[in-house]
Amino acid sequence: MSESTINAKKELILWHEFDGPGDTSIEVLEEICRLYSERNDVHVTPEVMNIEVLGTRLGEIHQGGESPHIAFVPSDMVSFSDIGRYSKVPRELYAGILSDRSLSTMTVDNELYGVPVLSGNNLVLYYNNELFAEAPLTWAAIEEAAPAFLAQGITPIAADLSQAYWFIPFLSAFGGWPLRDGKPAVSDPAMQQALAFVKEQLAQGTLASLDGSIGLLEQFIDGKIGAIICGEWIFNHLDKNMREKLSVCRLPRLAAGQSLTFSSSIGFVYPNAALESELREDILAFTDFMLSEECQLLWANKVQRIPAGENVREQLVATSSPNKAEIISQLPYSQPTPTDRTMIHAWIAIIEGLKLLPDHSAEEAFLAMGTKLEETLRDGL
Repeated sequence: MSESTINAKKELILWHEFDGPGDTSIEVLEEICRLYSERNDVHVTPEVMNIEVLGTRLGEIHQGGESPHIAFVPSDMVSFSDIGRYSKVPRELYAGILSDRSLSTMTVDNELYGVPVLSGNNLVLYYNNELFAEAPLTWAAIEEAAPAFLAQGITPIAADLSQAYWFIPFLSAFGGWPLRDGKPAVSDPAMQQALAFVKEQLAQGTLASLDGSIGLLEQFIDGKIGAIICGEWIFNHLDKNMREKLSVCRLPRLAAGQSLTFSSSIGFVYPNAALESELREDILAFTDFMLSEECQLLWANKVQRIPAGENVREQLVATSSPNKAEIISQLPYSQPTPTDRTMIHAWIAIIEGLKLLPDHSAEEAFLAMGTKLEETLRDGL
């Protein structure tokens, strides 16, 4: 396509996160944007950035910051609906295509602020079956294997514990949850217990915290880690690189209780009142294309993501590999990520504590969370 042809077309700008070499989703997104641009009088331009930058830029829109027509975001970012000035979405447009549960992932105060494109987004336990002969379904099994692993220079289990999302399985095992009665619950005893457990496991070497985009994946693929807690979104990358050595199971049960994970969706939001602009019909038409069977199957077949569309997902379950089927089968055991606007305060507070945890005591990290929560509530972020 020549530059003059592109310039003659209307343009839609789409922001999307890019999570490092393991994020193969960008290949499909770029293909879908290209296909739509070739077939229509609109050029869709994806702009990728890491998740922190994406969150920051969406948060600056209410202050006059630059904005796209569409942002392709994890559904917990629907809590940015005020500061990102998201358009409300007419629910009736998608009620026959997406389930109520799926639509609920992008709903705040009974208003729909986005359209789910992919579902899942849940954490699972990936393990190297050449190191673990059986699925490590309990933390006790991981601790039992730890001395032999550590003697060989192998880390028993790892996760990216700089990310609040990865901490939820530990918090939930102790009976905690980030929100209670719609309010942040970062000062509950369960939070203190979970922090103490993670700190102890890190100190023992049973658990390691590594960058989820690069180090965690590279070391696991290289056989230097026995198991990792990571998201369904990385399955395609691990499957390509590990093949028959890769197995999947549910998150391990701690002595305190069963670990749970959030599940959510990844979907379109429309910042800076984009659906009230002159490009409304073009934006909605591209959204419809993204939800078409053609595009939903591209996500499923090319990068093994879980489509939001009910009909396509049923096809996927019937044709999936055992590992992929295991990931999908775990969705009923997850809990939807809270989309309350107060959730952003909980995320910020938890991240503050996790930053301190490697070099400070669990008690100091716990107190820092409470302090940060008070600051964010007082300052409005």
